[in-house]
Amino acid sequence: MLNAARQASRTLLVTALIATACWGQAVSVPMNLDQWVIGEKNERLSPDKKVENNAAEYLGRQALHLTKGFGYVRGLALQNGTIDADLAFDPEGPFIGLAFRVQSEDEYELFFLRRGLSGRLEALQYTPGFLGANAWQIYNVPTYAGPGEYPYDQWFHVRVVVAGVEAKLFLNNAAEPSLVIPDLKQGYSTGSIGFWGQQGGGYISNITYTSDKATYHVPHKDDYLPGTLTDWELSEMFDAGEEDPGRYPDIRSLKWEKVKAENPGMVVIQRYRRDPNVLPPDDQPGAQPGSHKPIDRVPGSKFVFARTTIHSDARTVRKMNLGYSDEVVVYLNGQAIYQGNNTYGSREPGFQGLLNPNGDAVFLPLKKGDNELVLAVTEFFGGWGFMCRVGE
Repeated sequence: MLNAARQASRTLLVTALIATACWGQAVSVPMNLDQWVIGEKNERLSPDKKVENNAAEYLGRQALHLTKGFGYVRGLALQNGTIDADLAFDPEGPFIGLAFRVQSEDEYELFFLRRGLSGRLEALQYTPGFLGANAWQIYNVPTYAGPGEYPYDQWFHVRVVVAGVEAKLFLNNAAEPSLVIPDLKQGYSTGSIGFWGQQGGGYISNITYTSDKATYHVPHKDDYLPGTLTDWELSEMFDAGEEDPGRYPDIRSLKWEKVKAENPGMVVIQRYRRDPNVLPPDDQPGAQPGSHKPIDRVPGSKFVFARTTIHSDARTVRKMNLGYSDEVVVYLNGQAIYQGNNTYGSREPGFQGLLNPNGDAVFLPLKKGDNELVLAVTEFFGGWGFMCRVGE
């Protein structure tokens, strides 16, 4: 009887929240755990970190506390509007974030904050969530990330303004946004408000939102970098501990899915395949560009093959700029011609493994007519994708 009454109360509260939002008034989000969907999401946590996702009191306030995971408000469907919240880092937590347009633990938009070692806020970044994992290595500086600085041992205010496919992040009631995202990667979607924490996480409190009922026109046009290869096919996913991305596959036996690059030219694999989200080996030396040095295969890491066709009117050699995350083997007309490693920490201490459209380059010996280009792209965590641009 008590459970039934509690469920009825929860249903009435959610209904009231949605109705009030429709009237365009500021609405407070309850911090009662019954009103939240709490999960751990597909994120890593150091073995010495204890998972504690619960309601708690922190610095004199009732708050939601996440050391690892993802939570979002039940039954809330917000498309455009303003979200206000107070955040605080756990004393040992380096990552927290405010999510919006949350459709599930698998699909959402997120602004997250990374605390620096000095105890100051080191960076702000936007990332979409695709199939349960963030893509911060794909969407990075200068458009999707920037510097920030803020005390971590107290509550601070965050405001997110969402309109159409644009989102702005404001810190501590500043007049100007700290980060402006012009092209939200989930598109013109609708969803709930969420909170994200990792490796210790932090706290969220005083959440309100105001719905914006305006209609926003969302133009779309392709805006690729010159020479971008845009039309691709992706294979099914393979475990790198069981199959070797350095071995050319039987192309005819694979199952292929047609995909298209997004602006400014990357194919984001984790839109189509679930990111494995595993750590690379700490002592991974990495292959030097062009050396074809074998890269250790790690069970649990995944790879796919991607293929496209390059037509050439004559036999020639053309330079191809290549960005990827995390590792790649390049095949041209069935022959391996390049292997590279862009894994987190692989090239120098602190190396983040961001997808860089000018990161690596390979020279393609093209024959006259159609040439088959195949990439084997291996992923550990942080963003799974690639982009290729061929010069004249």
